[in-house]
Amino acid sequence: MSSEAATIKAFRFQLRTRPGIESKLRRFAGMGRWVWCKALAEQQARHERGEKYASYVDMGKWLTAWRNAPETAWLSEGPIHPQQQVLRRLDDAYRRFFTNAKGGKTGRTAGFPKFKRRGEEPGIRFPDPKQFAIDAANGRIKLPKLGWIRLRMSRPVMGTLRNASLTCESGKWFVSIQVQTSTVTTARDIAPTLGIDLGLTAFAATSEGEIIAPLRALARQQRRLKFAQRAVSRKKKGSCNRRKAIAKLGAVYRKIAHQRADWLHKLTTSLADRHAVIALEDLKVKNMSASAKGSVEAQGKNARQKAGLNRGILDAAWSEFRRQLTYKTEWRGGQVIAVNPAYTSRTCRLCLHESSENRKTQPVFCCAACGHTEHADIHAAKNILAAGHAAWLVENSKELSPTVACGGVVRRPRGASRAAAAPEKQEPTDVRSLA
Repeated sequence: MSSEAATIKAFRFQLRTRPGIESKLRRFAGMGRWVWCKALAEQQARHERGEKYASYVDMGKWLTAWRNAPETAWLSEGPIHPQQQVLRRLDDAYRRFFTNAKGGKTGRTAGFPKFKRRGEEPGIRFPDPKQFAIDAANGRIKLPKLGWIRLRMSRPVMGTLRNASLTCESGKWFVSIQVQTSTVTTARDIAPTLGIDLGLTAFAATSEGEIIAPLRALARQQRRLKFAQRAVSRKKKGSCNRRKAIAKLGAVYRKIAHQRADWLHKLTTSLADRHAVIALEDLKVKNMSASAKGSVEAQGKNARQKAGLNRGILDAAWSEFRRQLTYKTEWRGGQVIAVNPAYTSRTCRLCLHESSENRKTQPVFCCAACGHTEHADIHAAKNILAAGHAAWLVENSKELSPTVACGGVVRRPRGASRAAAAPEKQEPTDVRSLA
């Protein structure tokens, strides 16, 4: 059984800009921010006068008037398409706000559009491939009212061009080129060949017996981060020195994010190249990293230790790992099967005996019933692979064993403990080492 689906990809490159081009880019981005704030102010004024919300078409007429008005004729010096895209984004923001308001959401959760400050520019987006051109042989891109700009083109752009977006990070300009590739035949009749157990002591263990050590990008830069944060706190608010210190602090955070992203991309690409279908734990990272402070009335317990554990969970970036692995396997015609992680760490894969006594220590799994001994994380990965295979059988409408369903063991053997269900992710963790 197979299906075909078009794939949308994005290629991101750094622009090799000159001072004159950078000045124009900053000005065009500022124009977009002005258009956003002006249109938002006009919408609020209409609301105060009791008038109806102006749609994107009406806001487009405002933009035409602004570009032709003598006092705002400087808007016409920039390309019109990015300014129109700013209004479209504002219209989408209002639509989401109206939907949330109808659903009963209020306050911050409603998502009312906000005015953008300097440095919060909405970006420069060209929605039509006719508005730009790529010269791959010379590594450059042609944009309206900017001309040809060289790129650090690290790989060829494959596919049909759709749109291009320009953004600025730390004074460096990047372009994201979105393309549509040819249809990929997705095979649904391929059984999973790899199970992955995620953790903190070891970032991942596979059913093939591979142990992947964690990167711990945040922990490695903790000392530099501490000094940068302290420098910001010592500067006077609103001063030039504080802005410089904030820029240095942001550079440290960006380095951490780039190190983590680079490491995850290399790891997920390697896994997706070797395996078409992969079984992975369906971890609820948001719930697992919730604060333990509690409320004023009911104070939480071990909040400091839990904060260290949460920091380690977020530094591991399990959700980003799953996101990258999912779309990379789909690009290659495969898929990621998410399975329930409950009991995978303490259920014997041979006799199906489930007990907390099977996992007394972090590295070793020893079944209290049959005596089977194995590396705990690798054993859990093999359980995840078996659960993923069971879920794959359900998807393919084949006969399913009565002991497994939807990717996990749900029926316990006779004599097994009838204790309450264990947490979805249960393994001994020394939170002191993560504080």
